[in-house]
Amino acid sequence: MDRPQVVMFARTISRRVAGGSRAVLQRANLYAAEGYPVTLVISGMASDSEIAALRSAGGLHPQVAVRFVWLDAPGWEHQLAGADHELVDLPRLDERTPGTVRSVLVPGRDPVRARVVRIEVDGRLRSEEVLDTDGGAIRSFRLYDGDGSCTQLWRFVDGKVAMVDDLADGVPTIRRFFIDGRYCWLTADVSGSAGTGRAVYADGTISDYASVIADWLDREYADSPQLIVFADGENVWQRVVRCMRHPAVRGVSVLHNSHLDAPYDSTAPTKPDWEPYFTDQRNVRVLVCLTERQRIDLERRYPGLPLAVVHHQVPPTSVDHRGRRSRRMIFLGRLAEQKRLEHLVEVIDRVRRAVPEVVLDVYGSGPAEPDFRSRLEECGLIDRVNFAGFTQDALAAFAGARVAVMTSRYEGLPLTLTEAMSVGTVWVAYDLNYGPAEVIRDHVDGFLVPPGDLDRFAASVVRLLTDDDLAARMSRAAREVSGRFSRERYRREWLQVLARAIEPIEEPTTDRVPDVVPVS
Repeated sequence: MDRPQVVMFARTISRRVAGGSRAVLQRANLYAAEGYPVTLVISGMASDSEIAALRSAGGLHPQVAVRFVWLDAPGWEHQLAGADHELVDLPRLDERTPGTVRSVLVPGRDPVRARVVRIEVDGRLRSEEVLDTDGGAIRSFRLYDGDGSCTQLWRFVDGKVAMVDDLADGVPTIRRFFIDGRYCWLTADVSGSAGTGRAVYADGTISDYASVIADWLDREYADSPQLIVFADGENVWQRVVRCMRHPAVRGVSVLHNSHLDAPYDSTAPTKPDWEPYFTDQRNVRVLVCLTERQRIDLERRYPGLPLAVVHHQVPPTSVDHRGRRSRRMIFLGRLAEQKRLEHLVEVIDRVRRAVPEVVLDVYGSGPAEPDFRSRLEECGLIDRVNFAGFTQDALAAFAGARVAVMTSRYEGLPLTLTEAMSVGTVWVAYDLNYGPAEVIRDHVDGFLVPPGDLDRFAASVVRLLTDDDLAARMSRAAREVSGRFSRERYRREWLQVLARAIEPIEEPTTDRVPDVVPVS
């Protein structure tokens, strides 16, 4: 019997993807290496060169097919209708716009291979055009209002518009999908994460965004006798799986974060947007948690869910950690409200009093960065923080610091936990729901601190920065994570999930995935 078709989703793919997307890529590569036909469906954009570069670097298996919603979802009737339309013109500033207009050219730099043309009116940015350095084809175009806020994002493929987003506070609200740069076949409300926004086809037919994608996948895989669809994270993909009507579809819902709302402890309510993940189990055969603690909480709250636990893998690393700096801390992640960066500022302030030469390396960016910088300035700490931006080599970044810190409000099981420990960087982290306690052995290879206890948090950091023997002992213990969360364990657990999704289930179970013989 042929092996089942496996489908997964991601917003985009490149060598600069964040932890959640990296986890999807790792799993897609695993199943492809095991001989399963795997398709990765992308809701956003990625160029052929980006995909080729990712494959060349070993980040995407040669047998993983890549499909795009904007390109592959429209039916033949839309494809034919698009041939009768003219190319869509790029919007330009109204010639009557008052003020002095200035064009600014920003030369391209490797590896970006693009140049940027910015139009300013009286010193304020009004549009930004990104062009290929080689052929001059446009990649993207942004429009800004008089206050400097980006209101519209146009994205192009081969110089032709593919998607146009209307933005509010930098977040897409309405998205228009184009065929061959000529014909808008779908206009969808993409605000929020549930995929329930209104979607209108060119002929006036009304649906919702998730159902549009589900209908396409039903058509695309109509002849597949077995179809396993993975929905990762808290987004439209969860609803897509539940809206599919393919008779053979088997869904695997994978949680990447905590389901708890404020105050994020076991007494907290479920996040409203997450409630359907647990109460609507249409097509879902397995619901995967990343930690045992979350599985237990969900089992108590929603008896009968088909729960399983699968941890991240820790691949062997040859990163040289001999250049580790003894007074260096590191934060690596998205700068967002979830990370409780105001506590991180307090920690730095307390640590500096005992270790004046301490430096915090910050890798990442996000909406909370301006406020984070402002707080650091107010406390006179900005010179103690090195903003390093995005890194493609998290292991090398961690290897340069003695202590990694996590002051988040909540987590799932961030890849950064095991990445840091694999190169011997010791964590000080809040014992929050969920993640740190699943990996960190308190006082053995890191410190778990009660959430909000800033004094204990800072004291733990100071101990590691000032006690070389303690730091060396805990660093050696931390590197044992590679054996505890091995690639073979990861492979076995995900193959068990696939086997469980394939096999008929007579009644729901909340046990950990049973041992089965991996599909050969």
